[in-house]
Amino acid sequence: LEFLEGQGQFLQSYTETVVERIFYASGRSWDGKMQLSQFRKINVAGILGSIEDGIDVNISNPGLFSYKHFYVLFCSFFELDLNRDSMLDARDLLRYFNGTLSRRIISRIMMGKGKPSEHAPKRPPNDAKAKAKAEKRRAKGGSRYDLNVRLSDCRMTYTDFIWFLLSEIDKTSPTAVEYWFRCLDLDGDGVLSIYELEYFYDEQISRMEEEMAGDIIMLDDLMCQLSDLVRPEHEGMITLKDLRRVPPTIIPVFFDAFMNLSRFVEHESRTSCLQRQLAQLSMRALPKTSFEDVIQMRIEFLASLPNPWSEFADLEYA
Repeated sequence: LEFLEGQGQFLQSYTETVVERIFYASGRSWDGKMQLSQFRKINVAGILGSIEDGIDVNISNPGLFSYKHFYVLFCSFFELDLNRDSMLDARDLLRYFNGTLSRRIISRIMMGKGKPSEHAPKRPPNDAKAKAKAEKRRAKGGSRYDLNVRLSDCRMTYTDFIWFLLSEIDKTSPTAVEYWFRCLDLDGDGVLSIYELEYFYDEQISRMEEEMAGDIIMLDDLMCQLSDLVRPEHEGMITLKDLRRVPPTIIPVFFDAFMNLSRFVEHESRTSCLQRQLAQLSMRALPKTSFEDVIQMRIEFLASLPNPWSEFADLEYA
């Protein structure tokens, strides 16, 4: 990393990336502060010791100081930042992966609901005119949630983008699960109700009608499937605790259903491919290998699959 010396903005961005990734890995550091228990959990001293031999883009597990991962994060942000002001607005985020994210989830991200941001939009002035408009909206049967926020006032910084991209690519991490839960929890009561999920899924249905030739998955059918997968303690109400009990392979399916249609559609083909691989593994092992050993082989195979973020970074860096 000696070449970063004298590269002002690049060096600063690399430093910010490392710091934000440390906080991201610690979990629950939404206020920019880290408790001693979190510091110990991620073993910062061990991480620092691991880089004494240098940082190499070719090692299998580059870690939080990875130049490769920084490069992918920084370039992903730079590609979206068309006016080069080191800030993204909602229109920039609409271009993320060719518009794969829904507008409604983008509005929640830009409002700083996933991760609190100093550049979150301000609410309209609390004057008589604003109150009158709100009452008129409610009288017309508008949303029960206060979503009428001026997104034009909102900006996403590079450090905010780090949390967004890490969470978007790998939705299985504890921090990502909480990030997206906070985005979907419109009223902030710690529970995802059918009304909140319906708000996000309405847009997905519209996109299915436009992009999938009428092949639509209705909300009732989807909720039956997701309920069987998540098994919430209380029917029709999904909590963060419920989602944390769900196997990691299910989490991306749940979140993508309400915000990322293209990834949601891809899950079915990926699941079929994985099932074929597991079936082939079992067929090769049986009947010479005991059933218990085959189960262990399947577990080890699943554990050996690349981390979604590392896999993405490898593809983008290549």
